[in-house]
Amino acid sequence: MANKLKLNLQQMLKKQFDPSRSKALENLAFGTATRKVKTAQQMLLQELNKHEVTQSLEKGTKVSSLGFAANLFEYLGFNQGQNPVGIVRDSFANFIHLKRTPIKKKINYNKVNYDFLVSYPSLTELHSVTPLPWGGGRSWIRAVEKGGVSNFNYTLSKENEYPTSRSGTAIQSKHEVRAYNYKPVPYVSPMLAKFRATLSV
Repeated sequence: MANKLKLNLQQMLKKQFDPSRSKALENLAFGTATRKVKTAQQMLLQELNKHEVTQSLEKGTKVSSLGFAANLFEYLGFNQGQNPVGIVRDSFANFIHLKRTPIKKKINYNKVNYDFLVSYPSLTELHSVTPLPWGGGRSWIRAVEKGGVSNFNYTLSKENEYPTSRSGTAIQSKHEVRAYNYKPVPYVSPMLAKFRATLSV
């Protein structure tokens, strides 16, 4: 009779317990998803902060993409006091959101999958809010990653030497001063790709 009773209990559970309707399970899944998104977001911000491009734009460090002869802030012609990375950091910090209501997929009588939607800034959206100060709306992120700002071989750079220039440290010469020009470098694109990959694991 013990075996018979056990079988009956299992049948009752199959009929009466529907995991797809369990609020407790949904809350547990949401908590797990929230922690996963938060971890991925923190990793994204850490990668942005430590990247060579960010360091060059914010701290004026000379970069390999310019042959260590200048920094990106002066090369891209930003004005003194500007913080071009700020809007990217703000986007990553404040515009990544997890939707509370999941998409549920019942696998069998005691298993259900929860898929939560995550909104985050796309590369296209970031391009639209990161214009070069002189480039007619062209994104400096795109310029960093794809190139096309071919004026480095005409750039004279010297700290505290050109107070009338936009950056304060560089001006454009009428004559070529070096044969070396800018080499594009991956920046935000691989960060977003890694962020998406982290969420999908």
